[in-house]
Amino acid sequence: MYGVVMDITERCKVEQALARYADIVSSSPDRIAYVDRGCHLLAANTPFLRAAGHAGEIVAGRPFKDACGKGPLTALLYSSLGRCLDQGDIIVEDIQELGRDARPRDAEVRLFPHRDDQGVVNGIVINIRDVTKVRETERRLLQSAAVYASTSEGVVITDAGGTIVAVNSAFSQITGYTEADVIGNKPNLLNSQWHPKSFFISMWRRLLRHGFWQGEIWNRRKDGEIYRQKLTIRRVVDPRGRVLNFVGVFADRSAASTPPQRAEHLIHYDALTKLPNLLLFESRLEHALELGRHKETKIAALLLDLDRFSNINDSLEHHIGDELLRAVAMRLREVIRPADTLARLRADQFGLIIEEIYEEDEIAEIARRLQSSLRAAFWVEGHEVFVTVSIGIAFNDDANIDRGTLIARTESALRMVKRRGRNGFRIATSEPSEPRSDQQHMAAQMRAGLRNHEFQVLYRRGFDLLDKRCILVQARLHWAQQELGLVTPERFLTLANDMGLALELSQLTLRTACRQLQTWVAQGLPVTCLSVAISETQLIRGDLVPTVAQLIEEHPLTAHRLELEFSEALLFKHREQIAEIFVGLNRLGVMTTLSEVGGGWTAPAVLQRLPIKTLSIHADFIECLTDSVHDQAVVQAIINMAQALNLTTRADGVRSDKQFNLLSTLGCNEAVGDLWGEPRSAEDIQILIDPNKPPTRPRPYRS
Repeated sequence: MYGVVMDITERCKVEQALARYADIVSSSPDRIAYVDRGCHLLAANTPFLRAAGHAGEIVAGRPFKDACGKGPLTALLYSSLGRCLDQGDIIVEDIQELGRDARPRDAEVRLFPHRDDQGVVNGIVINIRDVTKVRETERRLLQSAAVYASTSEGVVITDAGGTIVAVNSAFSQITGYTEADVIGNKPNLLNSQWHPKSFFISMWRRLLRHGFWQGEIWNRRKDGEIYRQKLTIRRVVDPRGRVLNFVGVFADRSAASTPPQRAEHLIHYDALTKLPNLLLFESRLEHALELGRHKETKIAALLLDLDRFSNINDSLEHHIGDELLRAVAMRLREVIRPADTLARLRADQFGLIIEEIYEEDEIAEIARRLQSSLRAAFWVEGHEVFVTVSIGIAFNDDANIDRGTLIARTESALRMVKRRGRNGFRIATSEPSEPRSDQQHMAAQMRAGLRNHEFQVLYRRGFDLLDKRCILVQARLHWAQQELGLVTPERFLTLANDMGLALELSQLTLRTACRQLQTWVAQGLPVTCLSVAISETQLIRGDLVPTVAQLIEEHPLTAHRLELEFSEALLFKHREQIAEIFVGLNRLGVMTTLSEVGGGWTAPAVLQRLPIKTLSIHADFIECLTDSVHDQAVVQAIINMAQALNLTTRADGVRSDKQFNLLSTLGCNEAVGDLWGEPRSAEDIQILIDPNKPPTRPRPYRS
């Protein structure tokens, strides 16, 4: 017997592959068939046979026309088969046929030539696909594209990551950016910097949650012009809910006015902020007062003054100040009611009219909201800028009050806020808070106080935040008045300046402090630095450097023990003059400190050119430091700037251990304030500095 064993592994693999291909063909929704060169139908899947009217399989080898019957599709296929066999190319045709529901269906016919091993065409594979939905989609896309191209509204499409992938011609006409400018960029290249981050966070939160956002937004054209858009954004998702695109459609609201309306707008609206101007504000205030009289309701007028805004314009370019004003206007608008009138009255002053007030507490809350809205930093062309605001408020308490009287009251309240350090609000009373007679009486008392030597220099200690040792003594003039008690300089210096007494008082402070420093040094007291504030009158007199040189000579001092403080406001008001003084004091060996830093905007470029040793942070930012993220950000920014310029930082007005510890954490170097007691006499300070040294009173100074 003979046995033959054959390895049929390969044949089995081929058969399995053929079976898989047969399964794929049979399960495909497309109509698939195979025809030989003689146009005989050799194979077909179920969808093909069903469409041709066959319930089951057909006998292989039947002529194609017989197997498929008559009709437009068969005629198209038969003519296409001939071309495919002759040319050996893939043939693609579109045809419309009636479906089972007697409605027209779109079909795509493809014929693929099948070749043998020698490359000769020996058959044709037919594939017929129902493309009705595809064609409907294409038609809709063409219609959408026509609308997209011809609409007057700007359209911008981004991918899921927010990168711009398409814009229409209206987008370019409105924004000034071409398609090439924006493709591949983010939409934030249009950002006007008017809106706070919270605005965009709210927008995206709603867009991602609901798939839709609509509202008004201020954007910037390519030429820098700020304009108002009405914007709608929609989220586009696939059937599984995955984000594919975001589509934004916007209209330019600034172009909606007719020429007469534009002229009216120019007369009554501020060109920079688009807010009502002084003319329209006064008109609306008159109307509000009349309405208040008729309805017997309260209205409130508010004046909002940006604190030390001129410093920003002086230290940075004016166009940055303009951008900041626009951004401030936008933030203020967001915290008031649509019916309230917010206007720009002057360069850095805004007015607000609030009607139908029922409780005065409402206005206090509104004032707090207005202040809070400006606490977060403004980013303007890469500059981080902080702004505070002083607010004066007045009500129509008297039914017959006129516009001028109401405005005068708000101005009076605003002046009081500024006298008390700015960054606050005050509600005016119907009577002036400081009658003229009271001021005259106080002025007379001050003159008498000078004659009677009631003004005295008091001292407080300053400490190193790292090792908590006393490193400086700060000298400040106080007034020990019999009726008023101990009066701080903040209460009398403004009046002293109005009376022409500021120079005499400032010179008294400087001479007394230098004489006391000489006494302490002679006693061997470890006072390494005595700090004295310089007033504007001393500065503009023009002889400060010679005066200090004479004092050093009269009271033999080591010059570097003396520190003179100049406020940030003085620096920006008298920059050129103060620069010369700083250089002169530096030659003498006297240290200079810039005080009240943070109220304006101290540019590093300005500080680099001045021989300054220390930046003293404004007490306003220390007061609420532990509770205010805004104040912490300001303090941290000042400290970072000082460290970059190799300057020392000092915190003024420290009152608590929490403030002390936080300042230490933030990197501040020195601190002074009530934490170590109220200002004291020279004798008391001497005991605190060195209990072993008996105090010696210097010879009193007589002006």
